[in-house]
Amino acid sequence: MDSIGREWQGFDYEGTKGERADIAVTVWLRAMPEFAEVSRSRVQSLIEDGGVLCDGKHIPRGQRNLQPGMHIDVHIAALRELLNPVPTEQIEPLDIPLTILHADEHIAVVVKPAGLTVHPSETESGPTLTAALLHHFGTLSDAGGADRPGIVHRLDKETSGVMVVARSNTAHMSLSRQFADRITEKEYQALVIDPPPEPAGIIDLPIERHPRSRQKMWTGGRRGRSAHTEFRTAEHWGPLTLLDIVIHTGRTHQIRVHLQSIGCAIVNDEKYGTGRVTTLLRFLETGIERGSLRAWSNAWPEREQRLQLLALLRDYPGFFLHARRLSFLHPATGERLRFETPVPEVWQAVHGLTGRRSDGEPGSPDEDMDELAPQYPGG
Repeated sequence: MDSIGREWQGFDYEGTKGERADIAVTVWLRAMPEFAEVSRSRVQSLIEDGGVLCDGKHIPRGQRNLQPGMHIDVHIAALRELLNPVPTEQIEPLDIPLTILHADEHIAVVVKPAGLTVHPSETESGPTLTAALLHHFGTLSDAGGADRPGIVHRLDKETSGVMVVARSNTAHMSLSRQFADRITEKEYQALVIDPPPEPAGIIDLPIERHPRSRQKMWTGGRRGRSAHTEFRTAEHWGPLTLLDIVIHTGRTHQIRVHLQSIGCAIVNDEKYGTGRVTTLLRFLETGIERGSLRAWSNAWPEREQRLQLLALLRDYPGFFLHARRLSFLHPATGERLRFETPVPEVWQAVHGLTGRRSDGEPGSPDEDMDELAPQYPGG
């Protein structure tokens, strides 16, 4: 058995050409005492969650393309979490303040603060959004699993913004279909360190798990899942740039990865900032400029101003990515609902320390981005 990390284990497939991946993985797992009773449906769920890789690439759960000699990796930690979820009754409700935009017997719409994990997992044992939801609403849907009451979609721990929550299983199924069928509409804002190469654009690059850094995604492979992101420059906050973003798919880390692909590091996102975030923080602390940083020293010439901005960035428990709008059909009435929430207050404080520079009039985020946006095609 070949191991690629503590959380992953792998094997070389030696079976029949054209075998389904879910069948091959199930057979392999059942040879282990711990997983002797694992069901194929659980393996299929693991595959859908990106927990099985074939030669380092994601695979559809029913794909019949296995070839002898292919290497298959399985995320063992994720499988354990699927098989042994934290029961809802073991999630202690917590009185965490939440902004509630809407609530009825079918759904609730809330604003997730940055720094709050959506649901418990093996790697996250602190306060969670699910614990807060149980406190505020009591009974929630369990269609997504006992460890994820009410959860239909997710935001990264460090991302803030609008989320819809299912309070019944019927509502959960309706909302899940809407996300899968792209009936929902999702708009974000991101504050990035460097401006994009064009004021607006479309990024159409497949995304898959990074072959070496398993906790990251990337666009450099050949078997990634399709991902479509549109962006438009909204404002310039000094040398920083505020982007309006619309996504039409919901891949893991999609916005972060796509912005990285065009050289735009989200403020505070050290995982995908490729060193740019660290460079900015170091400049704010020391004031030392190096060539391309001249724009920074022009924007923040005073040490006190730099240190104020540095304190804001370091104290903020997330990165500067915000889910500001969400639209979907109400599961019971079919009415199109739209919810919006402003960026967190700390963003405004950062804005106050950077100033605003507008290059003409930014387009409204409600306009059709396709009319003027260059494309960044995959390939």
